[in-house]
Amino acid sequence: MSSWPSLKWLLWISLYAIPILFLPWITARAWVRQHKTEVPVGFRQIFQRGELGLISLVLASSVIWNLLQSQFAPITIAAASILVTLSGIMALEVWIEGYCRQSTGTLWTPSRAWRDSRNMALLVFTIAAVIEIMLDRFAKVVAR
Repeated sequence: MSSWPSLKWLLWISLYAIPILFLPWITARAWVRQHKTEVPVGFRQIFQRGELGLISLVLASSVIWNLLQSQFAPITIAAASILVTLSGIMALEVWIEGYCRQSTGTLWTPSRAWRDSRNMALLVFTIAAVIEIMLDRFAKVVAR
């Protein structure tokens, strides 16, 4: 059975995921009910322009902050920070492309923006989870 400290990375990630993902969805559902309209309110409709890239950037920034405060070797911190930074920037670029294409009237496909945004957010989330687990395990090894 896992102890509480080994699951703190899950709590850390949920502190970012819950307000950023579920708050817009809950707010949109409340607005639709209040105005009694028939607007589809799903994650895909809310984040269809690639806004998950913004969420990924926030997550990447917080992982980099945790890395900088860790006791890893400087080269390890630099390599992990670059990996997280590049994946966060790529996720942000999906949002920028979707937003600019829609704003300028250029060919814009919401399904592509949603797919790319979702995939990049999953990549950043996976990298963030692995790094946070490694930081947690490293802290336990150092503490012994």
